[in-house]
Amino acid sequence: MQYIISGATSGTGDRVITRLAEKVGVDNITCLVRSTSPVGLLQSLGLRYHEGDVTDPDSLQSLLNPQTIYIDMTHPKYYHKSLEAVVRAGVERAYFITTTGIFSRYNHCSQIYRENEAKIRASGITYTILRPSMIYGSMRDKNMHRLITFLARSPVFPLFGAGRSMMQPVFADDLADGIVAAIDDPRTENQEYNLAGPSPISYRRIVETILDKLDRRVQLLNISTYLAASVVRGAQYIPFFPINHEQVLRLHEDKVFDISKAEVELNYRPRPFAVGIATEIEEMRNEGVI
Repeated sequence: MQYIISGATSGTGDRVITRLAEKVGVDNITCLVRSTSPVGLLQSLGLRYHEGDVTDPDSLQSLLNPQTIYIDMTHPKYYHKSLEAVVRAGVERAYFITTTGIFSRYNHCSQIYRENEAKIRASGITYTILRPSMIYGSMRDKNMHRLITFLARSPVFPLFGAGRSMMQPVFADDLADGIVAAIDDPRTENQEYNLAGPSPISYRRIVETILDKLDRRVQLLNISTYLAASVVRGAQYIPFFPINHEQVLRLHEDKVFDISKAEVELNYRPRPFAVGIATEIEEMRNEGVI
């Protein structure tokens, strides 16, 4: 059986393909990569790769046939494109790594994700949908990595809504374990799983945990989320302004997810945030980032 993987060079993809190569063998994996993608890990593992892009369905379809198993770890906003290639090629089994962002009440963040998941369900293929929450735990982490860097240097830090919103970030290695566990397990056919951290934690507690691991004292400033959103609502129409008001409001939105199905069926055991963030901070120190 051949496994065709898109998104193998992403931060999550690196971990997944390393584990999957051990599970199914390197000869059974081919990766679709963009011309600008770093392929050093693929080469070191001895994996085949083919240049293309899921936004160009033809380049993906050329790798697919009814006997291949497709795994997509690219951005879920493009899944209607890759799904087009999958259906045209007659692929019968596919795995899509989407996002818990589908549960957001703010359409700017969630509408395209919900639409693409609905298209996957309606496609007629045998699918598995796996939804990570915010991913952290590597040097390629764009969320906690930036937060750690800021807290390591700044004497003050703003907390929107006093940091009361709840989050459930997932450590990258735990996410990869969950994804690989789902592959080739017949119980996952036409099923959906949330792959988040073990329990919700407030944003304030996240910041305090990082400061504790950094052994730093920082002045935390409480800022009204709605006031900030109002300011951004007016500024968001400025060319190249980096955020919109819905993104600010989403900072006030609880991001709490039920992972019990993954725990039972995938033996999913994510590590506590305090343990995972300590690992990331140690790596950043070893690399001289902080």
